[in-house]
Amino acid sequence: MKKFLIIIFIVIFNSCNLYLDRGKSVRTNFLDFNYLDNFNEFIYKSKVNASADNEIYQSTNFSVNLPKKIINWKIASNEFYFEFDKKEIIYIKNEFNDESKTNNWHLQEINNHEIRNKLISYWNIRGYNEVLFDVSKKDRVSKIYTNGKTYILLYNIRQKNYEHYLDLIKSFKYLKN
Repeated sequence: MKKFLIIIFIVIFNSCNLYLDRGKSVRTNFLDFNYLDNFNEFIYKSKVNASADNEIYQSTNFSVNLPKKIINWKIASNEFYFEFDKKEIIYIKNEFNDESKTNNWHLQEINNHEIRNKLISYWNIRGYNEVLFDVSKKDRVSKIYTNGKTYILLYNIRQKNYEHYLDLIKSFKYLKN
């Protein structure tokens, strides 16, 4: 009986701490991550720019709504990773500031090779097996939502969550620098 109670306590304790968005919202000088009741609002407002060969590339600031139950997130340069239960991932690659941004968003199919190229660095950091990149699972959806300058990958999304996740990421807005 004592072992059973200890196991129940561990399961409850771990499940309560599993989601990062149950805590306080995150506010820094370059981002706000607001943990709201029904969704999360991510606002990127960096003033750090990139440079190469005397060219300066301004960061592109944006806001986007994301689902609840985030278990991990990471920023690497102009790439953003948000992981949810069962390895559902929303990946955003935002090109540096470009005057040719459009609002002509559309969905695209994506193959395993493209997914691997976009997620491999995050995958390695998390210690995941590359075999999991397979997008042919019948109860999962993987698609790109893009306007040609910003790429939002919905990876491995459970069919029952897909419409909700897609509706949330359609909130993506560019912000003035």
